[in-house]
Amino acid sequence: MDGTTPSRARIRAIMGVLTSREALEQAIAEHAGLIDEHDRRMSHEPVWTAFVRGFVGMLPLWVGAIPTGIAYAVAARSIGLAPGETQLMSLLVFSAAAQVSAVSLFDAGTLILVLVGTAIAFNAQLPLLGLAITSQIRMGWLSRLVTAWFLTDGAFGVAAGQGRLRLPILLGAGVSMYVAWNTGTALGILAGQAVPDPRRAGLDLLVPLAFLAVLIPLLRGRAALLAALVAAAAMLLLSSLVPSGVAVLGAGGLGSAAGAWWSRRTGGRP
Repeated sequence: MDGTTPSRARIRAIMGVLTSREALEQAIAEHAGLIDEHDRRMSHEPVWTAFVRGFVGMLPLWVGAIPTGIAYAVAARSIGLAPGETQLMSLLVFSAAAQVSAVSLFDAGTLILVLVGTAIAFNAQLPLLGLAITSQIRMGWLSRLVTAWFLTDGAFGVAAGQGRLRLPILLGAGVSMYVAWNTGTALGILAGQAVPDPRRAGLDLLVPLAFLAVLIPLLRGRAALLAALVAAAAMLLLSSLVPSGVAVLGAGGLGSAAGAWWSRRTGGRP
């Protein structure tokens, strides 16, 4: 009896450990099952429903997109762009930062290569977003082209926040922002046409104001905040001293330098 008692105690202890481990594994499996079930349910969601969900998820960002589009359009009209040219730029370029900077550089008579380079620089993050998307979603070449056309930071954020990244949600969010941006542009064109001489009315001041509006989404992290604040201050100062195109270039350069300096100083911490 004395020789068997310790063995039974050890067996009970081992069984207790195994039971606890099995309970833990079962809980983990059940939790994973819930996650898998959610993913399965979302993957079987109709394409149109997912598209609408992405479109609606983008609506809160319209509050910033439409006023910025209005400011861009009025500024574009103030430097002499025709209504059709102003709207066509929003339809084809679809980038607040690139379009606002282009308006400023047009006004300063900048070379076309500088315009193209500035637009590329303002959208340098999009290839990285594209890589993240293609790593999660298998797409043909046509789907890639359509996705690239409507891709924005906000659309990616809305789609990623809905759970597993899905193409219909991403496209719905992108189309939603496309509608908002072009609606704002159209409203700005109508507002600009109501003023016979935009420059005499002082509407050319909307160029620096539109530039400041573009900076608002960049306020993430200390380095980006510092860069945006320096760029905003420089834009306000330079716009009264030099042409708006030169002011945009100078403000962008000073803001980028300030953000880079802070990143080096903090070792890249946000």
